[in-house]
Amino acid sequence: MKTGHNCGTAAQLCTYTGAIFLQMASVAKPYLGPRMGVYREHIGAHLRHIIEHYGALAHALATAEVRSDLVCTVDYDARERNIHIETDPAVTLDHIAVLKRKFEALDLLQMAQPVEVHTRGGLQGEQNFITLSSVARELMFLNSHATHHFAIVQGYAHQRGETLGDGFGKAPATVAHEQRQ
Repeated sequence: MKTGHNCGTAAQLCTYTGAIFLQMASVAKPYLGPRMGVYREHIGAHLRHIIEHYGALAHALATAEVRSDLVCTVDYDARERNIHIETDPAVTLDHIAVLKRKFEALDLLQMAQPVEVHTRGGLQGEQNFITLSSVARELMFLNSHATHHFAIVQGYAHQRGETLGDGFGKAPATVAHEQRQ
């Protein structure tokens, strides 16, 4: 396996994941109270979607830990689709805090743990796929996936004449490229 000269460590990946959760919380917090309608209309569904993806991996890890005879299996399509996360920023913030603590506490052995990823494909979801991965690779996917949804949320903010920050919703490689220019 070819690796770069500056490969991130498990601790750095945990820190990066924690930073993603802080960004998520920064989006939800301003909508506590009178602005909750805007949260429900434009933001809540994206944050719920992101949270439930992280939650699926957290659940898979917890299940595999309790049942050591099981392979860690994550199915991102079997999400709860919890309407309370989507409509109530306080519930969203509670979920973010729990997940942040779980993922920031992972160690090198947990990061290297194999994961069997189940997902549906085909244009109508008619195909089932199973691929092998690792906890670290899944966290990299989840962080990238979150950033993609943050870009959409940033678009909603711009429509309201607001911004969530210059780098919000941009891939880390894009931010680094822009800083070099």
